[in-house]
Amino acid sequence: MKRFFISAVICTGSLLLWNCKPDDNAKEIVDRDKQEVFNENIKEIETFLKTNSVEVLEDGVNFETVASEADNSIWKQNEYPLQSITVKNLPYFTGVQGLQKQNDPVEYKIYYIILNEGGGETPMIHDNAFTSYTGYNLDKSVFDKYQFGYWSAYPAYSTYTETIAGYRQILEKIKTATSITDNGDGTYTYENPGRVLVFIPSGLGYFSSPSGSISAYSPIIFHITLIAKKDADHDNDGILDKYEDVNGNGDLWDDDTDGDGKPNFIDLDDDGDGYTTREEITYTTTENGETVKKLYDFDKIPTCEGGSVKKHLDKSCH
Repeated sequence: MKRFFISAVICTGSLLLWNCKPDDNAKEIVDRDKQEVFNENIKEIETFLKTNSVEVLEDGVNFETVASEADNSIWKQNEYPLQSITVKNLPYFTGVQGLQKQNDPVEYKIYYIILNEGGGETPMIHDNAFTSYTGYNLDKSVFDKYQFGYWSAYPAYSTYTETIAGYRQILEKIKTATSITDNGDGTYTYENPGRVLVFIPSGLGYFSSPSGSISAYSPIIFHITLIAKKDADHDNDGILDKYEDVNGNGDLWDDDTDGDGKPNFIDLDDDGDGYTTREEITYTTTENGETVKKLYDFDKIPTCEGGSVKKHLDKSCH
């Protein structure tokens, strides 16, 4: 059982985990070809995996140098099987100019080890996630550590910022804690959280942007503990993000009912009829003799007369 503080304020944590791009006053580093950098990074990562062992501790991990491809190397050991996935970069990121499209054609290989699956729920890419972590360079030095946990989002909104892409994407491989208990003193305890060790190429990290002791184009390692998740409503329109996937393909970015360039989950007026989505899913009822306004539960949002599309997605219906 672990004890932690839970807070919506993430600034107290690290500045290094944020998915930041360099500001206008930073020393400019010319971006190299992303595929070329990834090819170099994956060789560096695989060399590390073949020449190091990992000891799994209660609150972290410990790396030790071993002979190349030794039986106890991360590459060959069987206690915590080494796995990999191939992913594309996240389609957008929140930079100094707000939400920006990510132009990255590379297919990235991410190696990871599940240290504990966790007993709760697996977050979707757009869910808010409460995690703690330790970050390592490939020389095994710790560049950052935040043990108390903090909330992050994708994309950033409200007081929640977003993490680097590789960190966010690997959370879909583990689950939250089985249970969380409020201790009544401002702290919480949790049991059986998901834990993962992930090796992230720089294209899914900081790429050409040095950050603290992380140099440009450097792959990094994170030991992540996933404590909790919660559903997000990025545009605060009363409809959770998970219900704004109109075509049901798991990608919220290609659901744009009114074709205005804003996907529904960050669009205040999904059908572009001049009435906000929140207005269209609000109804009036009487409680204790008083008239009150409430929002329909998603499955109870009415359709237009004679139609099958929910009214907030049908421009002809008000």
